[in-house]
Amino acid sequence: MTEEHFEHILQGMPVSPGIAMGTMLVETAKNAAPPVRRVAQEALPAEWQRLEAALDKTEKELERLKERVQELSGETEAAIFDAHLLFVRDRLIMKRLQAELPKRGQNIEAVYYSVVMNFIGTMRKVDDPYLRSRIADMEDVMRRVLRNMEPVTRTEEEEDTGERRVLVAYDLAPSDTADLDSRNIIGFVTEVGSAVSHTAILSRSLGLPAVVAVPNLMLESRMGQSAIVDGFNGLVIINPTAETEERYRRMRTEKQRAYESLEELRDLPAETLDGHRIRLAANVEFTHESDAIRRSGAEGVGLYRTEFFLLGENREIPGEEEQYAHYRKLVENCAPHEVIFRTLDAGGDKLPCEPVGEKEANPFLGWRGIRVSLSRPQMFKEQLRAILRASAHGKVGVMFPMVSGLTEVLDARSLLEECRNELRAEGLPFDEKMRVGIMIEVPGAAVMADILAKYVDFFSIGTNDLTQYTIAVDRVNYRVASMFRTTHPGVIRLMHGTMSAGIPTAICGEMGADLTLTPLLVGLGASELSVGTHLLPAVRYAVRHLNYEECRRMAEKALAAEDSRTIRKLSKELALRSYPTLFE
Repeated sequence: MTEEHFEHILQGMPVSPGIAMGTMLVETAKNAAPPVRRVAQEALPAEWQRLEAALDKTEKELERLKERVQELSGETEAAIFDAHLLFVRDRLIMKRLQAELPKRGQNIEAVYYSVVMNFIGTMRKVDDPYLRSRIADMEDVMRRVLRNMEPVTRTEEEEDTGERRVLVAYDLAPSDTADLDSRNIIGFVTEVGSAVSHTAILSRSLGLPAVVAVPNLMLESRMGQSAIVDGFNGLVIINPTAETEERYRRMRTEKQRAYESLEELRDLPAETLDGHRIRLAANVEFTHESDAIRRSGAEGVGLYRTEFFLLGENREIPGEEEQYAHYRKLVENCAPHEVIFRTLDAGGDKLPCEPVGEKEANPFLGWRGIRVSLSRPQMFKEQLRAILRASAHGKVGVMFPMVSGLTEVLDARSLLEECRNELRAEGLPFDEKMRVGIMIEVPGAAVMADILAKYVDFFSIGTNDLTQYTIAVDRVNYRVASMFRTTHPGVIRLMHGTMSAGIPTAICGEMGADLTLTPLLVGLGASELSVGTHLLPAVRYAVRHLNYEECRRMAEKALAAEDSRTIRKLSKELALRSYPTLFE
């Protein structure tokens, strides 16, 4: 018996609770070679036709993207797609493909990949910054063409058998994670990553057990192996024994029973023992989560991440009418509760708004959040108009991400007022009293919260970014992951200052889902906690077993503490005393 047939346990970082048991689906990097298969000579013309069809489809996609960007931003920004279009049918590449296809006798995907990667490898060696900068364009075009190739027949591995799969990858982008629920994926594990990356956040929102930062994962994993993902303890168990599988089945059943008992509290308010009320809302990415919102007993949506609709599915940004229909559906499904739409939040470790000519040196401090929207006013106005129009069908709020100061607030509100005036002139209804808020993620905004509070109706603290920017720790860099502490005294003081500015303040960051910190957030003065739908029952249970005055006194001690460990210990001790069953 070979070593790989023995049970093997890998330790990583748990980022989304739960237990997933299935077979491994191992994915390599996005530029990984497609499968290679032999093709008879008489079938090669059909392979070439598949290539031509894929090239046609790719050209049409790029033309639509170019037209869309030109319409929104002008010819200069749209010109980036000219280079992409030139690469689609590059003369040298097409000539090499015509020569290599009959010589290799392989499926066109494999031949195309080999030829293009050969060109890319050559360009990497050229001492010309401009040519090297075009490599990203070629890679993007190559991925599009490969994606657009219609397979002749699906192999057994590709057939959708309904098999429960555990995805194994070196890393996952947020867009990859958002697509997991459509692929029979029941959990995932990656070799790199952090607990506060947007990939981890999405895994919690989707309710997928997940473990990240597993050393040597790709070396240890094989396609089709059985595996268990333990999202509670950060374990990946490869080739589990029958005894291990049975133990985890019992654990999964026990956890499910405990969760179902929490759901019985669904219709009860999130109110402390001494009568202090907290609004409990949901963080969502997709309109199809409406059923989960209702089942969880959420008081509406505290954060709707619009970028997954706007930038998903590798397509151009939808126009106003499509956005309006999309937003309206969610608003009507959540009525009478409020839905708060966060405007496009692109950049950093999130989805990119559009292709860029060169990589940003420091994207977390660059073109992201409200900066993207304000630099694309026509695109921004289409989203604002769509949100305003949706407000005619239910209670709606809008908030702007990555605000760093008053100028951005005033500029965004000015565009919002332009949209209101246009809709009035067109006779289109909207809620004149729709609430307007901002995300507090930048220390500069937190410090001047008392000033910003005069111009908006509410704040929503994004604890992950606020922590990242306050203590200068890249939240997705595994080398400094151990330094990322949301209970850093500087972060806690900024949060308290924000909550003391006199307007309602929500916590929509992942800190709100940490049950050991619920007493601290309640005591600091949070008026709302917005978390993933599957976490809502546990957070409601926690709030209902706390005493607000006790939380407030503990928070005062936390604000006087000198280190993050002491702050976390104070909150955790109160949490363990108040609702110990949630930690069993």
